[in-house]
Amino acid sequence: MYATVDAGNLGGIYRSDDAGESWKRMVSDNRYWGRAADFAEVKADPKNPDIVYSANVVTWKSTDGAKTWKAFRGAPGGDDYHRIWINPDQPNIILIASDQGAIITVNGGESFSSWYNQPTAQFYHVSTDNAFPYNVYSGQQESGSVSIASRGNDGRITFREWHPVGAEEYGYIAADPKDPNIIYGGKISRYDKRTGQTQNISPEVGRGGKYRFLRTAPVLFNPIDQKTLYYAGNVLFKTTDGGNHWNVISPDLSRESWDIPKAVGVYTKEDMKTMPRRGVIYTVAPSYVDINTIWCGTDDGLIHITRDGGKTWKNVTPPGLESWSQISLMDASHTSALTVYAAVNRIRCDDMRPHIYKTTDGGNTWKEIVNGLPNDPINVVREDPKKKVCCLQDQSGLFIFLLMTEKTGNH
Repeated sequence: MYATVDAGNLGGIYRSDDAGESWKRMVSDNRYWGRAADFAEVKADPKNPDIVYSANVVTWKSTDGAKTWKAFRGAPGGDDYHRIWINPDQPNIILIASDQGAIITVNGGESFSSWYNQPTAQFYHVSTDNAFPYNVYSGQQESGSVSIASRGNDGRITFREWHPVGAEEYGYIAADPKDPNIIYGGKISRYDKRTGQTQNISPEVGRGGKYRFLRTAPVLFNPIDQKTLYYAGNVLFKTTDGGNHWNVISPDLSRESWDIPKAVGVYTKEDMKTMPRRGVIYTVAPSYVDINTIWCGTDDGLIHITRDGGKTWKNVTPPGLESWSQISLMDASHTSALTVYAAVNRIRCDDMRPHIYKTTDGGNTWKEIVNGLPNDPINVVREDPKKKVCCLQDQSGLFIFLLMTEKTGNH
């Protein structure tokens, strides 16, 4: 057995020859195991226990039981390699998954396919525009933004239908509902397809860096007033002129202070108790039926609502929702301004259960609607825009549909 262990000076790649009863550190050089929270993939050849691979900024290979290593696939290339699959019957066939997609060798690494061998990419949030044929947008991990035509001119959709739209990688992309040639995204830019011009329109410019943003900062239009664009950091921003001017329409909606999650355990440090405020708005859900109702959820476990377009906000967090709970995504009802769904991911609290909350009275009361779901975290919940059906996405990417009866609300 092999294991990558992220443990400071004791970190490294370890080997056990007695099914885990005892372990020996084979290498401590963190080129082979560093950033283990991000990589941490080690795979042994299914037919030779002394051949082992480690995925990192470079994919490494050892042929002497992890004592010495040589680069197997790496720079130049710009990849972050995360997963390795080895054919159990033909070990020369190896698939390596990276941020940009997947590459395959059928000859033990002498040559590899390109990313374009199969249409794969790592997306965060996906949106579409109102053009015909319509375009699909997203930020790609390590590969910039992308616009994909839903129909190709040559009989199929190929990489020739994939084009950047000026936004930085990760996060949200939002096409202007009134003009599909104008695209917003990242933190935050405006792109014009006709001219190819990209402009930085961030409200952060010239303000001394007093706002906090995640790389997946929400960017979305109001579904009723389609000239209104929202952009979220620790506060909610609003523009009605394409980002030329921004208004702050919320206070800091994150927690002023928080506890240290028990999951941190022995890694708790004294400086954690005095860390600066860190939370941000992680999801924004404007109402589909009331122009002044907006819901916001933070990555530190708070939910707020405004019923007057941002003049006043009310904390309506479900009782018992702890700090470090991530309000991953909220979706407002298409039929009621008082109804919203919230997917809550609590893996940072060592809680791998699904959590989906629903309110029908503006957040005064909440009901958790998870009966019958697999025991896995949930990242996304969506309400069907025409029928009373909502769609969920779990941690693995599996989609689950819930049908609610009209009278009882049972699932």
